[in-house]
Order: sequence, then structure tokens, then C-alpha cells
Amino acid sequence: MHTTTKIASPLSRKATLVSVQISQWTARKLDKRVTDEVNQSHGASKDAGRYNKLLIEAQRLAKINSLVSQARNLHYRLTKPWCDEGLRILPNQLHQQFAEEFRKLKREFNQAADEFAHDYPTFVAERKRALNGLFNEEDYPSASEIRGKFQLDTKTFPVPDAGDFRSDVLDEDMVEDIKRELNETSDRVLADARKDTARQIVEVVGHMAEKLGTYKTKTAEPGKKMSYFTDSLVGNVRELAELLPAFNLTNDPALDDIIERIQRELCVEEAETLRENDQARAVVQKSADDILKDVSALLG
Repeated sequence: MHTTTKIASPLSRKATLVSVQISQWTARKLDKRVTDEVNQSHGASKDAGRYNKLLIEAQRLAKINSLVSQARNLHYRLTKPWCDEGLRILPNQLHQQFAEEFRKLKREFNQAADEFAHDYPTFVAERKRALNGLFNEEDYPSASEIRGKFQLDTKTFPVPDAGDFRSDVLDEDMVEDIKRELNETSDRVLADARKDTARQIVEVVGHMAEKLGTYKTKTAEPGKKMSYFTDSLVGNVRELAELLPAFNLTNDPALDDIIERIQRELCVEEAETLRENDQARAVVQKSADDILKDVSALLG
């Protein structure tokens, strides 16, 4: 029987490198005077404790902080690690999804930052009353500066490709050394991305296997806690199954097989069915356990 062999193309043709830049005012300030007073009053050393003031009521920054967390989660959910901290690999298949979701978050972030900057003088006045003697006007940026303290953006870079490296300055041996280093880096990054994908499968599928294995349809015995799981148990597996094909950056047939099994065997039943039907739950749990055994080989 004739089989088709997939040809692995360079990583530079499959993905880009993206970083997310986040700047936000923390609204916290170390009060050295109060810190010294507290430490001295208790006969403690100077480094025994630190008194940090909350300059603005926490709720006033809650929306901005939530959007920042969502932006970070998006970055990590749709990318894989790169050797440079901050930059991560974004598969081309996920570029449009990343761009659309990030643009939406950025719009909401900018709107929330604009609203905060508009109400900032009111927030400072309200905090002045709350802090009383601890209030220090010098702790606060001016009203004209505060909006510039909040920024959310992303940058995209090409993945370095040894085949495209040229130089009119370096000698031929140096150029070959650089190309070799680029190839070695690419191989190492791909191996790390593969292991990261395998660990992600173990985490999500392992959680499903554990929850299904401990769940009991009937009421738990007196004094024993009833195991339970929400609809997100299946939802998280389905989301992972949708992303996994894009993360198979080396066209690994073993990973392709595991992805297909996750889609076919773990995503077929709704969470409600798994809670109510013992047989369906047992079948899916066994599939999850079998997949976990096979994916362990991907971890190397």
C-alpha cells in the first residue's frame, strides 16, 4: 500500500514570533516612613516588613486588570514557547484568531483606560479621604500623565531561517557557523514546543480522566464528599482539540493520531450525558486513560 510522507517545511514558513507589551499603573506605593515607624514600634529590624499603600480603590482598576489577564491568557493559549522570554511562536493557522481576539481586547482595554483617566481626579479625591494621614499627593501621577501609564500592544517578528541568512561582511566560515546555530536553535525550539503540547494534553485529558474516574452518579455515602464536574470539563477538551492541529509544527504522525483520537473519542459526549450515563462515562474515561498512556511517549 502506498503511503504519503509529509514533508516538514521550515518553522519560518509555519509560524511567526509574537510578543505582548503591557504597561499599567499598579496604584501601589511603598511608604518608607510608615514602614520605619511600624518596624521601630515593634522593635523589629528595618527589613522586617514593608507597608505598601493602595493608592486607588482596587475596584476602580478591576476591569483593566481583568483585560490584562485575558490578554496574557490569549498569548499563552494560542502560542508555544520560544527561546527568548517574551517572544512566543504563533502558528500561521492561528494568526487570524489571535489578531481578532487581541484587537477586541485592545479596544476594550483602551476604552477602560480612557474611562479611568477621565474619572481619575475623582478617584484620587475619594482615596484621599480613605487614606487620611497616609495620603501623599506626590505618590500620584498627574491627571495629564495617567492615561499614558496604560498601554496594551503586540509585536510580530519573523522566525529566523538559516536558509535566508546572508552577509556581505562576515567571512564564509562565520556565516556557516551562524546558520548551524540557527538550525540548532530551530530544532531545539520545535522539540520544546512538542513537549509543551504533550504536557498540555496530559494536563487537560488527565483532568478529564481523573474527574470521570471519581464521579459517582448516585448520592455519595454519608460523610463522604460527592465528586462533581462542570460542563467546562468537556469544553476544555474540545477547545484543546481545535488548537492542537496548529501546534503540530513538525507534522508528527503520532501527534496527528492522538489529536484525531481526542476529537473522535473524548469530544463526542456532552457533559450532562457523562454525568448521567455510567456506561458512556466509563467508555470516555477509558479512552482518556489510553490516550494518556500513548502521549507519554511524546514527552521523551
